Amino acid sequence: MNPEHQEHLEREIDRALKALPDITAPEHLLGRVLARIEVGAAKPWYQRAWSDWPAGARFSSLVLLSVAFAGLCYLFWKAPEIQFLQPLLAKLRSLAGIADAIWSVVGTFLSLLTMAFRRLGTGVLIGCAALVFLGYALFLGLGSVFFRAALVRR
Repeated sequence: MNPEHQEHLEREIDRALKALPDITAPEHLLGRVLARIEVGAAKPWYQRAWSDWPAGARFSSLVLLSVAFAGLCYLFWKAPEIQFLQPLLAKLRSLAGIADAIWSVVGTFLSLLTMAFRRLGTGVLIGCAALVFLGYALFLGLGSVFFRAALVRR
């Protein structure tokens, strides 16, 4: 595009936008917005956004959450050595074995589907996609017809 033409167009658009009158909000909307702001301002500090909390509360909550996170990390690191957690860890290992078996079956099934799609060929896949698209269009059209028929006043 021509830079001179673009600058001229920008000036024309800017002039047209500045010539527009200011838009005022309807009175009922203004009242509702101000009431909503007052309701938000009347909330206690702990029900507001975290950034609106007092500095001491933010700092102490950050320290508390950091300590809790460090404690969880330490617990997971030392969990195999803690005696009372051994039954729980054994149960988790058995669940992990079940999840691994399910993942293996799903992976085998997906590789089987991939191999089947590769064997079918491009023409069959395009035909299947066309049938799915036509079926979708048919059901969309029939749904529109039935919806219109249901709304007709007799």
